[in-house]
Amino acid sequence: MFHRTLPALAITLVGALSIAVCGASPALGADAAASRVGPQHSGVVSPSGEAAPSFLSLRPGGTVLAPGQSMAFEALYDMRPADSSDVIWESSDTSVFTVDGNGLVTAVGVGEAKITVTDRARSSVFGVSPVQVRAVPEDTGIELSAPSLTLVPGGVVVVNALLSPSLLTSAVTWSLTPSTLATLTPNEGTPSASLSASARCGRGTLSATVTNESGVAVTASIEIEVEADVSGDFVIEEDGTLTGYRGTDATVVIPEGVTAIASHVWSGTGVTSLRVPSSVRIIDDEAFSGSSLESLTFDDGEQAPSQLTQIGSRAFVNTAITDLSLPRSLVRVAPDAFVEMPRLTSLRLGPSVAAGQLVGAFAETPELTRIEVDGANAHYESLDGVLYTRDRTRLIAYPAARSAGGSYTIAEGVEGIDDMAFLMARVESVSLPSTLRRIGIQSFEGAHLRELTLPDAFETMGASAFWHMPALTRVDLGGARHVSTNAFRDDAALREVNMRPDLGTLASVADGAFVATGVTSISLPDSVASVDDEAFAKMPALTSFHVGAGLSDLGEYVLEEDERLATISVSLSNPTFSVSDGALYRREEGASTLVRFPPASTATEVVVAPGTTAIGAEAFENSASLRRVVLPDGLQTIGEGAFDGCANLTELGIPDSVREAAGLTNTGLDTVELGSQVRKLRMDARGARVARHILVRGGVDGVFSSQGVVANARPESAFFGEGMTTVSFSGQTPRVLVLPATLTSLRLADAMATDQKDDTIIYVAAPEGTAAWRAAAGAMAGAGYEASHLLHYEAPTLTLAGSGIDEAGAGYSVSAGQGAGVPLTVAASGGTLGGREARLVEVEADGTEAVLRDWGAMSNSSDTRSSSLAYTWTPSGTAASLRVEVRDATRLVHSATLTLARGLPAPTPAAPTPGALPAPNGGGAPTPAVTPHAGEQPVPAYPVPAPRPAPTTFPDPAIGSWSWGPLGWRFVYADGGFPANTSVVLDAQIYRFDPSGYIRTGWAYDSGSWYYHAPTGEQVSGWVRDAFSWYYLDPASGAMVTGWLVEGGFWYYLTPGSGAMATGWQRVDGTWYYLDPVSGAMVTGWLLEGGFWYYLTPGSGAMATGWQRVDGTWYYLDPVSGAMVTGWLLEGGFWYYLTPGSGAMATGWQRVDGTWYRFADTGRWLG
Repeated sequence: MFHRTLPALAITLVGALSIAVCGASPALGADAAASRVGPQHSGVVSPSGEAAPSFLSLRPGGTVLAPGQSMAFEALYDMRPADSSDVIWESSDTSVFTVDGNGLVTAVGVGEAKITVTDRARSSVFGVSPVQVRAVPEDTGIELSAPSLTLVPGGVVVVNALLSPSLLTSAVTWSLTPSTLATLTPNEGTPSASLSASARCGRGTLSATVTNESGVAVTASIEIEVEADVSGDFVIEEDGTLTGYRGTDATVVIPEGVTAIASHVWSGTGVTSLRVPSSVRIIDDEAFSGSSLESLTFDDGEQAPSQLTQIGSRAFVNTAITDLSLPRSLVRVAPDAFVEMPRLTSLRLGPSVAAGQLVGAFAETPELTRIEVDGANAHYESLDGVLYTRDRTRLIAYPAARSAGGSYTIAEGVEGIDDMAFLMARVESVSLPSTLRRIGIQSFEGAHLRELTLPDAFETMGASAFWHMPALTRVDLGGARHVSTNAFRDDAALREVNMRPDLGTLASVADGAFVATGVTSISLPDSVASVDDEAFAKMPALTSFHVGAGLSDLGEYVLEEDERLATISVSLSNPTFSVSDGALYRREEGASTLVRFPPASTATEVVVAPGTTAIGAEAFENSASLRRVVLPDGLQTIGEGAFDGCANLTELGIPDSVREAAGLTNTGLDTVELGSQVRKLRMDARGARVARHILVRGGVDGVFSSQGVVANARPESAFFGEGMTTVSFSGQTPRVLVLPATLTSLRLADAMATDQKDDTIIYVAAPEGTAAWRAAAGAMAGAGYEASHLLHYEAPTLTLAGSGIDEAGAGYSVSAGQGAGVPLTVAASGGTLGGREARLVEVEADGTEAVLRDWGAMSNSSDTRSSSLAYTWTPSGTAASLRVEVRDATRLVHSATLTLARGLPAPTPAAPTPGALPAPNGGGAPTPAVTPHAGEQPVPAYPVPAPRPAPTTFPDPAIGSWSWGPLGWRFVYADGGFPANTSVVLDAQIYRFDPSGYIRTGWAYDSGSWYYHAPTGEQVSGWVRDAFSWYYLDPASGAMVTGWLVEGGFWYYLTPGSGAMATGWQRVDGTWYYLDPVSGAMVTGWLLEGGFWYYLTPGSGAMATGWQRVDGTWYYLDPVSGAMVTGWLLEGGFWYYLTPGSGAMATGWQRVDGTWYRFADTGRWLG
């Protein structure tokens, strides 16, 4: 038996080092080799086409340090130094030691950890060394890193002194007795020394001495032995472990007596043929990895049978072995023992391999065609080269190159396919047995199957089960209960997925399940209750997505980057999700979220449904057609990336109710304006387009942040109103920035160019010396901004002046005759300096607006603190007011209204002059045959079925009977058959049956129409209430009715598409109607709604506008809103007076505000 230790390799020392002897710490050495579980997708060829290095090691192989000491490790590719840019350094425990990007280790605290260096491009190529940190007590002062040393002649080792904290910077003196035993060389500047053993064998003592603060010399000594080298090329430990090979032969026989082969012994060697003696019991992790080995033979004769019982992790990685026959004694095999053997074609297992192993053991062996098993093995069996368990209930491994381009039928009775069983398999067709219930993790990853049909009784699949299958085009999920995480991810050729709604077993779809597949349409069965994050994201061909009745939980980013998605639909029976104007909404606990708008929609304008409280993450992502989006009052949240990629969106009305927003970048918006309730607003640039102007009118302890550099020019301005407390621009600061008096924290971009900083002006709405001012000044100083560019912000003011212009409440008024001009002067001050613009808008009596002067510059004072504009307003004949708007560089708009008071002459008694009566407007919709009036709430016409075990049975048992099955009721004919995928009349009732023959309940779509079936299966007619809405089913056919319906003497409107009974205001073919909020019946006659009176034309129910004569009296209804008008009215160039309260048109003498006026019989004022 040989007793040898591996000679230490040369190392590089940096600073105060503490370096252990290689192999001196058995506790650390036992864990020196790292392992990887599962396939590692690493390449073997460099970009240049040359063979990439296959082995990465560390020099030294291990070390011992004292806290505060440092040392440099060196990474070696096949024993050649590696460039630091090609590797990644890691510490397994930074509380023990840290390591920088160049391999410099610094001891932190007492303990043991590992340093790992990994190839940056190939995680399967790495090296590991142990590091021990040991504290030295102050009363000891000094210790040596090894308790003793044994060397062979010519062996070189580095020993270092471990010093107590107070002695870390003290010089160490070394001595060796006898000096002829080895050459001792202290390493300058470090507490270490190198020993090179001489040819003379013997024993001696190595000592290291240091002087403490008291001047006392403290010494540490260890014994050194130099033994004769009798092992030749092999380095063998006392216990028989082979730890190194120093020879250069291509064909090698390991000496008898070796009991174990340690990690990496043959890595990087040129050995091509190796014979292993029968004495070897253990092959450690990665023992042969990265070698040139082509042939491996085990001595396993009858007289001297092999004692090998265990093979470690990744033992043969990147070898050139083609055939491997393992000895009969082998019992334990690591889960990844045979992975990444690029040339292996066949492998034979002996009779002793224990149960519960070999799952994933053959991953990434692309040329493997057969796995053989000794017939005496009680746990495994090979069926034509495919590995099964002995009872044939599990398929463990299918050789990747077996039947390449062909087909394979899995043995009937198999219940499970193990993890990675078909990984990268080149077989194109696999027939699965009806008994199959489970498929493991990565079972078919990268396999070349073209189609996949899971059996109807199938249950579960593991994560990534069918990931990255390049040829897969069609999938039938059979009875799968769940689609696993990343199940079909990156299956780019996949076009069709049958989720088997007929079976009703699929309950969930997990994260990333169909990411980057080529499927064009997804229809979730009613049985699916949950869909997790990104389940259907990044699908370039997806055009339609349907949500079934059972979905209640939908994750984030489910339809992210589905650029061609044009249609989203939802089952009418789903109580949680719905579709409005093409967008998907989710209702929960009284709140509503817009989840996704189809990006391929051609709509240019979207009005988000009232009651919506949140816009979901990436809800409108890449909706390129959108120009305008109207958000409802009450909206509180705009999610991450909600409008990302809406390049043509130029108008977005954000209500004051919004509290949080993170999705307002990368749009076509020039200005983003939020109200006064903001809690959190994030507008990260990071290469995206950001609005030129950001306006936040106020907040509630509000926080704003922006990171990164914008794709367009930096923002021109940002305004933050009171209540905002934290503002952060870490990428680019706007040119003009206005901050509130409530500011407590400010961060400015410090990496901007100097010329941009010098062109930045910052305002604070608080005096110098206040907390807000100090926060701004401190941020500017810290980021390098010009201090003189910090200014006090005064609230903007706007005044109107001119002859006859008087203040009137919050605005102004002026009297002017027909065609007379009104000179006025607009004066603005406060806000930001200079750059003010004005716009003038004339407002008609009916609310119509006309821009008289669009945004244009005002004249500035010499100090630019104020601006003015002179303008002459010549009101039109029907003008009611002039709105004057002013904005500064922040785009914050202030306005004032000048109301026109037209002078009315005192009435002069005169004979009335009859004129033409105003012509009333007609209704806009066809008059229903029966005049509707207010009705009662519709009552469902179908009877509630009485409880019973089954639908009614035929009186004649010869015809058939009802039978209960696992999925519901079936009707079984006397001959054993049953109706399926059809409708049948039984006992004068209509039933519908699914493809499996079970009765349908709830909504059913058949031949272009919707039908509804009671819980006992009978088709229903008349009124039906489902979830929150009423529906009407034709009494004759049972088909759902849409559009106008006259029922029981009342008119109802059933929404086209959904069929839901409409209530409240409804616009139909351009005409407004009002449906009773409770009963849904169409209202006619006078209606008081929302504080206004409306008139709904008797007969048609159409909302009346303009002049209307009701019961002999004339009224005027607003032409746009339909609301009854009261007071003075200018119409058709004539003045009328509509009696306040009643709205009746006045005639004859009338006293108005103390003045008498006379009106003709036509209602015209007589001037």
